[in-house]
Amino acid sequence: MHGALVLWPLRLLVVSFWIAAGGIIHHSLTPQQPVGTLTIALALALVCVDQGRMAWVDLRNIHQVSLADGRVVVFTIVTAITIIWELIGFYLAWQRLALGMVVMLASQLFFNTVAQIQLYPQSSEPIRPFPFKARWPVLLANGVALGLITLWHTHHGRQLTSGLWLAMVVIYLIAKYCLVTSTDAGASGGESP
Repeated sequence: MHGALVLWPLRLLVVSFWIAAGGIIHHSLTPQQPVGTLTIALALALVCVDQGRMAWVDLRNIHQVSLADGRVVVFTIVTAITIIWELIGFYLAWQRLALGMVVMLASQLFFNTVAQIQLYPQSSEPIRPFPFKARWPVLLANGVALGLITLWHTHHGRQLTSGLWLAMVVIYLIAKYCLVTSTDAGASGGESP
């Protein structure tokens, strides 16, 4: 019973990501919207749902490890800032799609730059260092995504850039949820970035 009481705010948090994803799609489904805008909105909605799941996993993992370790305290603060920042971006995207995406991607760059640990509460080593050499591929992908959104917003190859961004998101989600099946992260309750 106590665990359920502690986790109910996390459930509300995940719902707020789902609402944001629905709002992004809803506000982009107007007859005058070009296909590129719908493509970007779909990609962003998929990212929104995934980030809601990531928020759930990160906060659940924080709840399961000791806050006595200063690294976990810093990770908790970084995670909270990132969640608030990305939610602002997702909700901003309802009215200003490109600006909302830039805000959301900036939150990802922040998290992937500052978070220096990963949590695996069910493993023998629940707090693991997350060195820069392990983070650079994610940071590179964040940079490419930011570049594509900037090109799309400045009307440079809108169909191409929106299609590339959607493809990038779909490939990421397939790799994360379909191809990475029996990793240490998955087996121990952790999550790949």
